[in-house]
This record gives sequence, C-alpha cells and structure tokens, in this order.
Amino acid sequence: MTEMNKQLFLKLFLLLQLGAFAQNAPYFDTVFTDYFRRTSSGWKAGDGTISVPLPDGRVLWLFGDSHIAAVDTNNNTLPCLFQIRNCMMVQDSLNRNYFKTIIDSIHTGVNQTPFKLVLSDTTLFWPDHGYVWNDTVYLFMGRFNNSDMGKFYGEYLVKLDYPGLHLIGMYPLHPTNGIIYGRSVLIDTAADYLYMYGNKLNWIVWEPYLARCNVNNIYLPWEYYTGSGWSTLPSQAHKISSEVVSPGYSVVKRNGKYYLISQQNGYLLCGQGREIYSCESPTPYGPFTNKQVVYTEESKLNGKYLVSYNAQAHPFFTQNNELLISYNVNNGNDTATCYVQCTNVWTDRMDADSYRPKFIRVPFEKITGTQLHNFIKTEARILPNPVIAESLFSCELNLAGTGELTIALYDNLGRMVSQSKSLFNKGLNTLSIQAPATKGIYFLSIRNNMNENKVLKLIVY
Repeated sequence: MTEMNKQLFLKLFLLLQLGAFAQNAPYFDTVFTDYFRRTSSGWKAGDGTISVPLPDGRVLWLFGDSHIAAVDTNNNTLPCLFQIRNCMMVQDSLNRNYFKTIIDSIHTGVNQTPFKLVLSDTTLFWPDHGYVWNDTVYLFMGRFNNSDMGKFYGEYLVKLDYPGLHLIGMYPLHPTNGIIYGRSVLIDTAADYLYMYGNKLNWIVWEPYLARCNVNNIYLPWEYYTGSGWSTLPSQAHKISSEVVSPGYSVVKRNGKYYLISQQNGYLLCGQGREIYSCESPTPYGPFTNKQVVYTEESKLNGKYLVSYNAQAHPFFTQNNELLISYNVNNGNDTATCYVQCTNVWTDRMDADSYRPKFIRVPFEKITGTQLHNFIKTEARILPNPVIAESLFSCELNLAGTGELTIALYDNLGRMVSQSKSLFNKGLNTLSIQAPATKGIYFLSIRNNMNENKVLKLIVY
C-alpha cells in the first residue's frame, strides 16, 4: 500500500468511525430486497413477508397469495393471477441467498398450498406471526372465505415439528370478541408469558389489542389487557394505543423498551398509505405513543406509485443499530393513479417486482424519535501517548451513564488488533490496555450498545 493510499485509508477510517457518513437516515436495503427476486424453482413473488427465526439460524418466511409459476426472464414478468393462497420458504442460516420453498408437491394447482384443513377445503389461510418453543413451531393464521374476503372464520394455530418443519396440524382458536390475535408475538422468558398482539376493525380503521398466555401451554386460559390490568374475558380487552395500525403490524423489544411498527392504511390505493411509522412504550402493553414517521416509501412502476401495505419488522436481522423492515407492493386497477398491468387477470402478465417485498433499514434513533445522548464525554484520553511498544497504557473515560462498552484497537490498515467488552459505571473510569508489539499509529474505538462511537489516536514507539 502506497503512502498516499495509507493516508486516504486513515481519513476514510476516521470518518467512518466518527460517524461522518452515518446520517441516521433510513435507506433502501438492496441486498435484502434482491434476496426475494427469485426466478428459479419455488416461490417467485407474494405478499405477507412474515419472518420467524429458528433456533438453528434458519429463518421461516411466510407469505399470503403467492406466485410459483416461472418468471419470463426476458422481461421479468409473471402471470397476473397468483397460483396459491399461502406459501412458506426457509432461508439458509449461512447463505442468506439460498431459500427452500415448502409447498404441497403431491397435488397440483391451488391445492399445492402447504396450509389447508383438507384437500378439498376452499377457504384460505393467511399468515400472521409465529414463534418457536421447544420442539414445535407455532404459527398464527387467519381463515377467510375464498370468494368473500369479508367473511372471517377465525384464527387458527398451525403447528410444525422442529427442526423438520413438517405440518403437525391446524387447530381453531377460541373466539376473542372479533379481535384477531397473533399479528405479532413476543416471548417473555422471565415471566413465561407469550404476548400476542392483535387488532380489530372499527369501521374502516384497525385498532391494536394485546393478549397473553403461558408460553409453555398456549391452550391454557388467555388474559386480555384491559387498560389497567388483565382479565380472562375477551370482551374486557382495551386497545393499547390511540393510534390505529395496519392489518399487519409488528412489536419489537429493544433495550428495555417496546416499539410498534406499522404502516399508514392506504386502503390498497396506488400512492396512498406510503408512510411507515413507529410508536413506543416502556411496557409490552402500552400505551404506545410518540408516533414517528420513519420512512416514506417510493415504489413506482413506469412513473406511477404502486399499492403499498403491511410493513413488517424483522428484528432478527438488526445490524449496526438498524432495524430491518419490509413492506409489500401490489398492482392497482385505477387508470388515473396506477400503471395498470392486469386488465385481464387470466391472460395479462405483470412485472414480477411489482408484487415482491421491499426492504429498508431504519436506525433505532429514528424510531425512538430522540437523539442518542453523548454516552462517552469528550474527556476521554489515552495516557501516556505516545506509549512504548508492549507496555501498558491507560484509557480514561468520563461516562454519562452506566453500560457495556466494546473497546477495540485497530492498526493503520483498519485491521483489528484486540477487542474486549466490559461494564463501566457512570463517571470517571480507567482502563489498562497493553500496547501492540509493533511500532506505528493505532486507533482505539470505544463503542456502546447504542452504537455510539468514539475514536482515539494512539502512537506506539
């Protein structure tokens, strides 16, 4: 590496470490979006996009109406009419670009759907959320009339064995006063609670609710949050936020707080409902407040907006303090606002990307709506500096709060020399570190669990 290249690298390294390139702005995740631009066998396009992480690192992805027909790679098109009403894919634990589609390969046509009561069942099951407990995967799915989507036949619990993911059975859940629970789930292992977030249609808006049960036995009586406590009566359920939600939404836990992720209801109209927002609460039962618009999606086809709906959070894939969120797109038939591809759904074809999920990454700072405090104050320093090779030096930190820090030392080529994690207290802290054996310029990176970072220059002679 030439001296000029070294200097350029050092400048870039410092800028990156100090956050000069990190503007805390959400951005479109092209890598994850491209994972779902499938053209080989199996699933090709669909909506829903629910992720259920498995203990072995694989991820189960659930979809509603889906295409499994071949994509015409010359023009990236699919038949307008989807082939099955639900679908499941399993993402590999190491190669995230590899998926296995699980369908009923014994039968043909719409009966290839993996989730159905019996072969002749004409109703349809649409996925909500799910979780894994011991040797079983539990999935929530709503059952609807195939021809009249306004007819809801109740929520079902689908059980798969783990790790094989073979269907064990589909079981109706008890009525819950019109509230559809299982839109999102969280497990509280400390209290052995399974929190099941749901919603109920009030005229034209969906309002959020919460139920809980013992995670070891979902068939034990459920409790419903009443606004001030819990009741075993479904009719006593009280909404957990004054904000409305989309038909599908998510709740994630982060650093002791709970965040509700939803999308503005656009009523499946092109260009409407493009805002994705968050609300927060110190407890799993709300109230969820402090609404923040975190992203306004811009998916278009031939210059016109697509239908956009049902943003979903995927906390398993959080990286660099950024939450992965998907949203679905679809075609519309309003010639004034949509680019209409499917005048005749039986014969026309559509751009496959106009029915594939899109992914964004949103910094948690944007979700909380608050600027992260300066956890590491400016008094941080290295003593002595310069320091003799292989001798001990001290790093003094004056901290605004108690928390875990990651201390990493890098050489001037950006290679990590050492790294450690320790819990530090508020106020002045002193850390002893051994200097490298090789003389030169080094950089000490001090990072907290909120991804704030401070970099100090160290000279070793």
